[in-house]
Amino acid sequence: MLANRSLEKEDKSNIITLGSIAKKLKREDPTVINSTIGMMYDEDGKLFVFDSINKVLAELSNEEKFAYAPTEGTKDFQEALKKWLFKSHYELFKDNVVVSATPGGSGALSNSFSNYLNEGDKALLPSFMWGNYKQMLYENNQGHVCYDLFDEYGCFNLEDLKKKAYELKKTQDRILIVVNDPCQNPTGYSMRQIEFRNLIVFINELAESGTKVILVHDLAYQDFDVNPYFVNRSNLELYDNIKKNVLVILAFSGSKSFGLYGLRVGAMVGISKEKEVLEEFSKANKFSSRSKWSNTTNMGMNLISKIILDDKLLEKYVKEINYVSNLLNDRANLFKSLAIKYSLPLLNYKSGFFLTIPTDHPWEVYEDLVKEKIHIIPMDKCIRVTLSSITMVEIEKMVPVIAKIIKLHN
Repeated sequence: MLANRSLEKEDKSNIITLGSIAKKLKREDPTVINSTIGMMYDEDGKLFVFDSINKVLAELSNEEKFAYAPTEGTKDFQEALKKWLFKSHYELFKDNVVVSATPGGSGALSNSFSNYLNEGDKALLPSFMWGNYKQMLYENNQGHVCYDLFDEYGCFNLEDLKKKAYELKKTQDRILIVVNDPCQNPTGYSMRQIEFRNLIVFINELAESGTKVILVHDLAYQDFDVNPYFVNRSNLELYDNIKKNVLVILAFSGSKSFGLYGLRVGAMVGISKEKEVLEEFSKANKFSSRSKWSNTTNMGMNLISKIILDDKLLEKYVKEINYVSNLLNDRANLFKSLAIKYSLPLLNYKSGFFLTIPTDHPWEVYEDLVKEKIHIIPMDKCIRVTLSSITMVEIEKMVPVIAKIIKLHN
């Protein structure tokens, strides 16, 4: 009964499936360690919920919670996101960006691929990545090429990205590049400003040669960066230097930043020096959003906009997000110190929900760890540990076990 192109559809993103298995086993046996799903849990093992969010939720009217919202998002939500994302650079960008609401960062990515790549085109993806990128591209009859995320020194590998981009340039009139930064999923890597600056220089060179360039900047975990706001927002300021023929799309996840995992609220934010490009962005993405999901949750948008646009609520929320970032940093530091003790190799982690352990046998490692009541996510040439969902006590228990099993397979 399936259409021909749907015959080979199979959800290859095993994160939710393996997470559900781990969750069920942990309910039956509290000693199971569930390091799979990217949601924030406190040290008591309970889901972390922002008090500031709960305060606003209790005060929302029925209209603000349950009524339809405009497909492109409410005006307050659009304005709030500009202020939140650009911070002290708000005045610089407020007239050169367009915000379109989406169900989480996933909706922003889906629209980016469907509206800015032709069928048969390939996107440039990092070698370590969230697997849904590939699934979304397949859904659109598109493909992908991977650039090596790291060079031999563990830094952002711009040279390999350049090489792959010039190869693609021979066969298509546009280059769409995905970067996930800061707190990259799954590695936890964050680019230095000089790395970001060099990336933009290269993008401008491509554009000046006549190639259309779309940079999709997935910043789902931006607000969990251990760096303070003025540092991680300073990279965004560099987008004021983009040339014509360049479109930057920021994929924002309110699901992550505000802990609204189940409400599915996010946005795609277009940045361009060309008014026509922004008008096209608004028109096409409104059409796509309407055809795919109709609109984004009114409740989610109101929760976010009311916090950002109210100074007192915002101050309370910022304290809470700082608490979360510091807790993640404490867990990461403990994990890294134990990894050194037990000679466990790690990829270059800076901050965020996840860190990764390289291995050529991820599934074998996964299966052996399950026998030890430890659940992680096997990925391409690595296993992903979710710091957000485990406690300090669990980290002390799991690191020596992971190290022992990795040594058996490497």
